[in-house]
Amino acid sequence: MAGGRAAKLFNVRLPGWASDFVDQRSVETGTSKTQVMVDAISCLRAEHVQSLMREGYEEMREISRQMAEEDMAANCESLPEW
Repeated sequence: MAGGRAAKLFNVRLPGWASDFVDQRSVETGTSKTQVMVDAISCLRAEHVQSLMREGYEEMREISRQMAEEDMAANCESLPEW
């Protein structure tokens, strides 16, 4: 199994459509049903990480904007009057 970790037995109950899809995908790709599930979970995890990163970048953008506004205000106050 990828990742170098020992596999653990994990039983799940799936609705019929999901079980059928896993079976079908396994045949189509020539991989095990376990690998189909691992691939699906990997995609879900990648989406989660992207979501967290997006939130972090949006937060940093707001912080950067605030810092720029504060810096501009401080610089304007130190300019001589004309």
